[in-house]
Amino acid sequence: MKLVTIRVIFLLVLFCNLSGHAQSGASIVAKQDTLPMALSSSDSTRADFHISKFSPTVKVTGAVLAGASLWIATYAWIDEPLQKHMQSHRAQTLDAVARVVEPMGRQRLLLPITGTAALVGFALGNPNLRKVGSVSFTSLLITGGLTGLIKNQVHRYRPSETDENHFYDWGMAVSENTSFPSSHTTVAFAVATSVASVYGKEHPLIPPLAYGTATLVGLSRINDNAHWATDIMAGAALGYVSAKGSLLLYNLAERKLKKGKGKLTAVPNLGSNSASFYFSLTF
Repeated sequence: MKLVTIRVIFLLVLFCNLSGHAQSGASIVAKQDTLPMALSSSDSTRADFHISKFSPTVKVTGAVLAGASLWIATYAWIDEPLQKHMQSHRAQTLDAVARVVEPMGRQRLLLPITGTAALVGFALGNPNLRKVGSVSFTSLLITGGLTGLIKNQVHRYRPSETDENHFYDWGMAVSENTSFPSSHTTVAFAVATSVASVYGKEHPLIPPLAYGTATLVGLSRINDNAHWATDIMAGAALGYVSAKGSLLLYNLAERKLKKGKGKLTAVPNLGSNSASFYFSLTF
């Protein structure tokens, strides 16, 4: 009887030892399995930190440097070959497309349209229409002044006047050479950026349609032999930046008004041949 009891106790002890080893082994395996996961999580955290540590200033600086490098490369190697290629392969279909999209870059046409959109938005209480009209109108005023100032200082020759892209009448008081930058492209991208910024989140198709149309306006000016490719690039950048700046100012003014820290005054200005509104925002 004692022998049987001893054997039973021995088997129980052996079973317990084997169970303990199995559990510890599983624990070790589990710890080993979780170690790569912990390392992976740590690496992911480090990667996110490296990505997020770039400030907006660094990102903007990088974008400016990349854009400037692309512009210089286009000026050196693409301007003249592209102009020759476009003119040697000019077709009636391309001319027809250019005639359709070219008016979309006229400031005299879009300025009253955007101003009317802003007033209608205010009257109907439509925040998006009010915003897109106001931002577009403001950016067109900004780009109109800047484009005119640059044109009258640089006085770059148009491709219709010369086959070489490096002729300028720098600083001359009067000159008919006003190729740089493209005002049509500036206007088109100012409006496109405003529309895409306001409606892009709700309607994902609007940004590609808006920027695609603005691009066609720029390409139409190359097709018509009115501008170099670098004129188009400069106009697109100017229109984009002016619209984003106008949007920033609009959002700032809107936040101030909602907090009751600002006052918006609108005064109509009626003339014999014109009508306009004067807006004043006081913080």
